Amino acid sequence: MKLASAFFAGVAWAIISLPAYADVTLAVIAPKAGEYAQAGAELFNGARLALQEINDNGGLNGERLDMLTIDDRCDDRLAVSTAEMLTLLKSKKIGLVVGPYCSNRFDEIADIYDKAKIFQIVPTTVAYNAANLDKKGQILLLGTKAQMSGDFFKFYNRNFAGLKVGFVYNDKPEKGYADVAKSLYDEFRRYGKSELLKFYFLNREQGGVYDLARSLKDDDIQIVVVLGEEDETVNFIDAAKEVNSHLIVFTNKSLLNPNALEKMGKAAEGIYVMALPGLKDSLMFTENLVNLRLLGIEPQGLEVYSYVAVKLWGDLAKQVKGFDYDKLAKAANSVQAQEKWSEFLMHSGRTKSAKYIIEMYQKGEFKQVY
Repeated sequence: MKLASAFFAGVAWAIISLPAYADVTLAVIAPKAGEYAQAGAELFNGARLALQEINDNGGLNGERLDMLTIDDRCDDRLAVSTAEMLTLLKSKKIGLVVGPYCSNRFDEIADIYDKAKIFQIVPTTVAYNAANLDKKGQILLLGTKAQMSGDFFKFYNRNFAGLKVGFVYNDKPEKGYADVAKSLYDEFRRYGKSELLKFYFLNREQGGVYDLARSLKDDDIQIVVVLGEEDETVNFIDAAKEVNSHLIVFTNKSLLNPNALEKMGKAAEGIYVMALPGLKDSLMFTENLVNLRLLGIEPQGLEVYSYVAVKLWGDLAKQVKGFDYDKLAKAANSVQAQEKWSEFLMHSGRTKSAKYIIEMYQKGEFKQVY
């Protein structure tokens, strides 16, 4: 079988075998290497913690769980192959797919899981079109990247109204930043300020980051929003701050890990970052928060959301006393589930996307300003 041989040769699988007699399998799909490896590690870890907690308490509906961790490398071909192979896997009963992390060919992947009646929970933000697929057996916890635009504009309008903004982004479809660009333009146009916004392609500009930085200065750009791959984002911010030390910089917090901040040195001081909210102040999450902290996990990274994804699915499975796709989908869209899990930002194409917070990096730490 050519599809199978190509798939297994190209994708890293790992089975987290808790008990050998596990009956139901969770598949978690996220990167294991490259620029998103940390995000992947957090997603795997959070799901693993939830699964272990369920098994330690007798399993789910009398069945034990195990877990497949799959690296689709954020690659279009492998992302689709992953979904296809999971539907064909005979040695495992796939009860839930958590992911994928990247939005590659998301609509096609969602169709595959939907037709195979495999329940899917996506614990991270996705492209805007993905959030409007509205598959009955699919839950999106955090909504869309496009929400970033609305929250940035509100903060900008409150604090920097009238300044020229440059949006510098990597426009590869899998990044989803084109959605952010479009929704940001819509915000500026809605308020009659479109002349204050200009777009630049981070990955296609000729002459490198310094020429791009000089172009911004020549255009009298005073605020820049930078969204790209980690290295190109950091390199551009370095160049932009060198060319114009007064430039106000915004980016996604996930692109500035400790190594990146150390590399940037003084250039990192005063940078604004946009981030998805944590759950540390959630009263509803108190019990789970205690459990995570006992395991040494603080509710800051993506561990929280993959943990919640598995716990949410477990709660639905208990309600319907089984793992039937149609029953789970019906339970997920019930008023009871919407009320119980609303604080966890459950998004199914019909509810509002999660709001972003904004922090400023000062003296070695991030402080929330919005």
